[in-house]
Amino acid sequence: MATRAQSAYFGIHNQSNCLPNPVAHRHEYFQIYVNLRGETTHYIGDQQRSIRPGTVSFVLPFVVHYIPNQADGQFYVINISKEYLLPSLDLDVFALSDVPLAHAPELAPFRFQHCLDFQFDELDTQSLQALCERMALEAQQSSSDDTASSLLIRSHLLNLIGMVWRRHGDKIRACEANGRHLQPYKQSVLRCMRYITDNLAGELTLGDAAQVSHVSATHLAHLLKNETGKTFLELVTERRIERAKSLLVFTSASAAEIGQSTGFGEPNNFARRFRQIVGSTPLAFRRQFQNVGARTWVE
Repeated sequence: MATRAQSAYFGIHNQSNCLPNPVAHRHEYFQIYVNLRGETTHYIGDQQRSIRPGTVSFVLPFVVHYIPNQADGQFYVINISKEYLLPSLDLDVFALSDVPLAHAPELAPFRFQHCLDFQFDELDTQSLQALCERMALEAQQSSSDDTASSLLIRSHLLNLIGMVWRRHGDKIRACEANGRHLQPYKQSVLRCMRYITDNLAGELTLGDAAQVSHVSATHLAHLLKNETGKTFLELVTERRIERAKSLLVFTSASAAEIGQSTGFGEPNNFARRFRQIVGSTPLAFRRQFQNVGARTWVE
């Protein structure tokens, strides 16, 4: 799952091939649940929302949730990384609560899922099903560097979110005006994540993170595990790898320079840790993705 969240990932499944989720869980990517037949309940955070035919449900990254799948149900589950849904926003998922909806209207259904039911009539539900079928077909046919399929999938995905805005836009605006934004991450966790992001090149310690987060180290460790499912060290390593990937693909900096600027230190240590986590050396990763970009440009 972590690999999905570190790239521009999109995946779509239906009742015949989705992974079972027998208990409440969380993940690092956005999720959309499109219910076509059957009734169930969406348990999200400390809320419960009814799911009927024509209901679309939205889940922010790291929010604990659970949707029991009914034996006779028909549905689609769509998984989307932040990079796929919001490619123009260079922000950590923990910072998305600070983004005005006018700058990223795609976030609105995710923000207000805790207080709204996104329900559609039979005709609109048929349109939603058609959009899901098109996305599934494109995802099945596409390859990793298939620009056309990626663009078409994104257009269908934005069409779906646009349908939510058209039918429920007034309610969304009312929720925004009343300040009913979902705040899934505690302020101490947000401060910690900002501390990590702003100081990747230096030595990061749980004690220093706790000091800037205004809590004890023990309490911060508990909060991080409870809110993200990860330890402090896991979050630091994940953010460093994400930054290194971006620098490898979009800059000409050497691997040694990138290793230093992301806190991995000596080139050998950077190469070893990068290979352990990503599965390739930094230079092989750069060649792979820069070559993909070159092929796309030529095409």
